Amino acid sequence: MEINILPHNDNNNGWLRILPDLPEAKVLTGEQTFDYAIVGAGYTGLAAARRLAELRPDKAIALVDAGRIGNNAAGRCSGFAIDQAHNIRAKSFADEIENEKTQIRLNRAGQEALRAAIEQHAIDCDWQSIGKIHGAGTEKGQQLLREFTKNLDLLGDTYTFLNKKEMRDITGIDFYREGLHTPGTMQMQPAALVRGLCQTLPENVTVYENSLITNVDYGDHKRLESSSGSLTSKSLILANNSFAAGFGFYQKHVIPLPTYASMTRELTADELSALGGERSWGIIPAHPFGSTVRRLKENRILVRNIYAYSPGHNPTEAQRLWARKKHRNSFLNRFPMLKNVEFEYTWGGTLCLSENGNPIFGELQKDVFASLCHNGVGIARGTICGKLIAEQVAGQDSELLTIMQNAGRPNKTKPQWMMRIGAPINLANRRRQAGLEL
Repeated sequence: MEINILPHNDNNNGWLRILPDLPEAKVLTGEQTFDYAIVGAGYTGLAAARRLAELRPDKAIALVDAGRIGNNAAGRCSGFAIDQAHNIRAKSFADEIENEKTQIRLNRAGQEALRAAIEQHAIDCDWQSIGKIHGAGTEKGQQLLREFTKNLDLLGDTYTFLNKKEMRDITGIDFYREGLHTPGTMQMQPAALVRGLCQTLPENVTVYENSLITNVDYGDHKRLESSSGSLTSKSLILANNSFAAGFGFYQKHVIPLPTYASMTRELTADELSALGGERSWGIIPAHPFGSTVRRLKENRILVRNIYAYSPGHNPTEAQRLWARKKHRNSFLNRFPMLKNVEFEYTWGGTLCLSENGNPIFGELQKDVFASLCHNGVGIARGTICGKLIAEQVAGQDSELLTIMQNAGRPNKTKPQWMMRIGAPINLANRRRQAGLEL
């Protein structure tokens, strides 16, 4: 079948652009044969390739990505490996306590898998086990923090309130009235992390980049074709999130939701002095549709907000430029002393969501497996689910694997014509509700 939904990313990803230049890509060419093939080299695909190679060291594994690893969605996020999700669909974070505990357990297993790989291979990605701060810039934001703590209390999780002065001491700015620190999140440079994970894969994994799959045949041997080559394998794992719809699966069940980030140029010594605060920190918003803000050790500031609906599954240039203007307003609201600091990079990356928050996991048809739709927590959840889908393929059993196999699946979305009209209206309403938190 012909693949009818194809990914494409801009070249404005600041996380990747501030890294050293990439080596030349290995592109799929000719006729290749493997035991296993994995499509999508984000956190899920990388974890699946690593675990499958460990379990089947005598088998040949292909990992295929449409672009450059680090410039895909995995390398475009905010760089938070979160243990407890900030759910953009829900009014609260822990409506179902036991289910939430299970989700946290999965996320923490993903964090530990990442930590182990980073330590084993000395991956340089600015990995920091410093938690996250939920920042409130308005009275409404403070109320949301209080609601959040009720759920944290039910979960038995620890947290610390930060007053305005403490928030100023950390950030150097007066914007935040209050903060809530939770210790279970890791922060990192996401493009550096996925490049490092790729470069340290076992030797029986062959990685192909810039290899856009345009046709697939689901016969006894799965055949993937690109413009320059093809590969066949006995088993196939899809780890390409919403783009799996183009491969014929869950075409009416997932919501592609681009979100956007901007990164400043490097701050000068005088600008750093005017800003003050700590050298590196990360804040996620009290309101789910507010702004994530990070100060990076490279002396840059990142602002991430704006969700847009994209039925084409890719951010558009018009959306990117619109988001950049919104980012500028958010930046100036927080950093008036840096009004002369411009953004050097603005980029988009697509989340894969389901209406009911459920994932896609398991065997879709004979010898075709998938781990998709991580609903905004792809670093931790994508990692553990990639590891678990590899274990299923290899015939391994575990309690976490059973949890994922028994998880619910996405319900169907509303008809496309309704989504095209309703989704932008819904997102606009959420932005208005966020107010100055945006």
